[in-house]
Formats: sequence, C-alpha cells, structure tokens
Amino acid sequence: MPITNANGIDLYYEVHGEGEPLLLIMGLSLNSKSWFRTLPALSEHYKVIIFDNRGVGHSGKPNTPYSIELMAEDTKAVLDAAGVESAHVYGISMGGMIAQRFAIKYPQKVRSLILGCTTSGGINHVQPSADVSMLMLSRASSTATPEEMAWATTPILYSQSFIDNQRELIAEDIQRRIELPILPYAYMLQLQACLAHDTYNEIDRIKAPALVIHGDEDRLVPYENGVTLAEKIPNAEFLTINGAGHIYVTEANDLVNKRVLEFLNKQR
Repeated sequence: MPITNANGIDLYYEVHGEGEPLLLIMGLSLNSKSWFRTLPALSEHYKVIIFDNRGVGHSGKPNTPYSIELMAEDTKAVLDAAGVESAHVYGISMGGMIAQRFAIKYPQKVRSLILGCTTSGGINHVQPSADVSMLMLSRASSTATPEEMAWATTPILYSQSFIDNQRELIAEDIQRRIELPILPYAYMLQLQACLAHDTYNEIDRIKAPALVIHGDEDRLVPYENGVTLAEKIPNAEFLTINGAGHIYVTEANDLVNKRVLEFLNKQR
C-alpha cells in the first residue's frame, strides 16, 4: 500500500495503468474505492492515480480543522510521491472543489481539468433545499449504522428514476462505501471545508482545458452550479447528464467514461 507522509499525515494512494498521468479526486466522505466504476475504463488508456483524502480510507484522520486549500496541498503531495510533474485532474463533488483550488494554485501541474457535480462555492453557490442540508448535517450525529445512513441519503444522491429501477447498482455503491466508513468527526471536518469553499472570483484564472459535468437532477449540488463553472472558466466544455442525480458516475457510467476519454484524448 503506497503511503506518503505530508502535511502532518499519511496519505494513501494507488497507481493503475500506463500512459499520461490522470489524477482522480473523490468527494465528501468517500474514499478511493468509490472510483470502482470509473477506474477500469480510464486506466486502460492512462496512468491513473487515486488516493484517499484526509479523513477517509487509509489516510490519516486528524481531528483538527480541514480546508479545501489544505486538501489541495495533500493532492500535490500525492502527485509528488507518484513522481508526476503534471497530470490531467478529474475531481467530483468535494474533489472538484479541491481540483479547482489545485488548478488555481499550481497551474503548471494541470494538463487538463474535469469538474464533476461540483461548485465554485461562495455567495453565488446555489444551495440545496433545506431538507437536503439538514440531512447532510445530521449525518455526523446520527446513531444509524453506516449502511442505514447510506440508504437514507440515496434520495439526495440519485435521481428518483434510478432509485426505482436500479436499486442493485446503488447497493453495490453502498457496499464499497461501508467497507471503510468515515468517522463522524472526520465527516463533519470535511463538510465544514466544503461549506467554506469559495473560488468564484478566481476560476476565470484557470487556463487549462476544462470539462464540466453535471446531472440536471442533482439535489445535493444543484445543476445551476455546474452552469456557473462552465460559464466562468474560459473555454470550458459543458456536459449535461440528463435525468441524473449527484452520483452520475453510477447513473450514466458508460456515457461519462466515453465522454471523459474523448475529452482527454483531444488534449494529446
């Protein structure tokens, strides 16, 4: 298990495949196992680096404040440990926030940028509904088991049509999540970092080729946030996943992998 020590903690990472480097950054409360639907397709063509953010999986879980800026520094440390000077960077949800900050601070390290189901944050962030926000906040104090909580959050992570028709795929996602469930305090520290995230007045500085992906039925990070990113990042491409919720990587796995590879191949 490759581990590098940086910023006071151990960071766990894996490298799969060969070719140009592609770094994947996972979202709130999830570890690198949650890339299981994406990794096989992308690692056929690229050297894919996945890792556990601070607070999850096999990485360190300090009980001190987290920030998106600090997690961007963790991201740099993982690339350095993997011996990679620059990479294509693909982040989803919280991982997309980290990817934005990383691209702004270290533009020379980003060959291209893919931002999925994420936001620039700040005062222009379109908030989810109150019931969604309350459910996300309540997770840290819930007495439910990790599996019970995962099922309780499905209505805000997947579209209703997908829940009605593809329950077995959701069960597969949940099984991966609960193998190494996040601790309540670490969840709250990650969530607080997300809530403080704000790149709205900086994202127009991103010069790397960019692709923004968003499901138009995303209840957790409403679709309008993806529209804002695509409008503000110079020359960004925008891919709408019609009918998909927040976890579009499950709802439209084949389509998304195909479009991501098409975008990456154009950068060669």
